[in-house]
Amino acid sequence: MSFTLMRRQLLLPKRAGHVTQVRHHAPIAGPPRFPMSPGKKLILGGGSLLVMMIIPFWALFQIPRWSKLHNGIVEEEESAPAEGDHPPPTKDEKN
Repeated sequence: MSFTLMRRQLLLPKRAGHVTQVRHHAPIAGPPRFPMSPGKKLILGGGSLLVMMIIPFWALFQIPRWSKLHNGIVEEEESAPAEGDHPPPTKDEKN
């Protein structure tokens, strides 16, 4: 490059900073551009729902059981009534 061309380049006023675009291959945000099968949609949608909503509710309802377990309290099991026990007879309103 000749001296005059270099001098001209150096004396030109600076322009505003040039912004280079970095991402050319995919959008920064938005839905994926590849098609998703219904199974993938179910796993991605239902999986996040399971993790965010169902598991925390299940955990909240298990706290009493976990508390008894860690404090050494024996859980009370519901026992079925013995076969010899009969419910008391109902009174007839006619008598």
